[in-house]
Formats: sequence, structure tokens, C-alpha cells
Amino acid sequence: MLKLALFLSCSCVLLDTASVSTVVAKSVPAELVGTWLAEDIGGGGVIDDLQTTLEINDDGTYSGFAGCNHYTGTFNLKTDEIIFGPAGTTRRTCVPAVMDQERKFLDALKSGLSWRTEGTKLVLAKPDSSTALQLAPRHS
Repeated sequence: MLKLALFLSCSCVLLDTASVSTVVAKSVPAELVGTWLAEDIGGGGVIDDLQTTLEINDDGTYSGFAGCNHYTGTFNLKTDEIIFGPAGTTRRTCVPAVMDQERKFLDALKSGLSWRTEGTKLVLAKPDSSTALQLAPRHS
């Protein structure tokens, strides 16, 4: 009975691991890959010098700094749509204005967004075509 329980628990872990999806590196457009700096969140601008970032990697992962906390997750692509999976975040608390901007930024990543580039900028848009995030390449 113990062997059966051990086998079933291992099978569950394997099934759970198999359900995690990542994007094949060849399928992530080069213009998406890189570290982006938020310039606008939902038409409300951003707090100067806060440096809210989004790093999109060619292995289907994303990460960054949301203003107070660091975050990481995976994403999928469908044609011109990017779907960010749930983000794991650190749990620091900052002043209310920073926490508010962080919440808005992370909330913007929760829905399927279309993406396009405008010059050097990356624009992530909501299903109603309004801009969720406007980002510029971050230069080190």
C-alpha cells in the first residue's frame, strides 16, 4: 500500500510539472525580448525615478521590479497576444503611492494583452485596444 501511495504522489508531481508551459525560444519575436521600463500604466503615467521594469526572456519567462517588489512568471504567445501567467512576487511593503502603482502594473499583466512596437517602444494593449502599458527599452 505504501508503494502505491508513493507511486501516485510521484505521478501527481510529474503531471503537475508537465502542465507548466513555456514558449519555445524560436517563437518569441526578437522585438519583445529584453528589459523594458514602464513609461505609462493605463494612461496614468508613472512615478518619476521608480524604475518599474519588465524583462521578457526568449525562454518564455518574465520578471522584473514592480516598484516595491520583484516578480517572476511565465508567458505564452498567440500571434500578437501575450498572456502572462500568475506572477510570484516578494512581499515588501512600501509607501501607499508606490504600492498603488505596483498594483496597477501587476494587474495590467493579469489579462491577455495584444502587443506592438512603436519605434523603440513596446505597447501592451487591453482587449478594448486601450493602452495597458507603454514601455521603453531599459538602457543599463
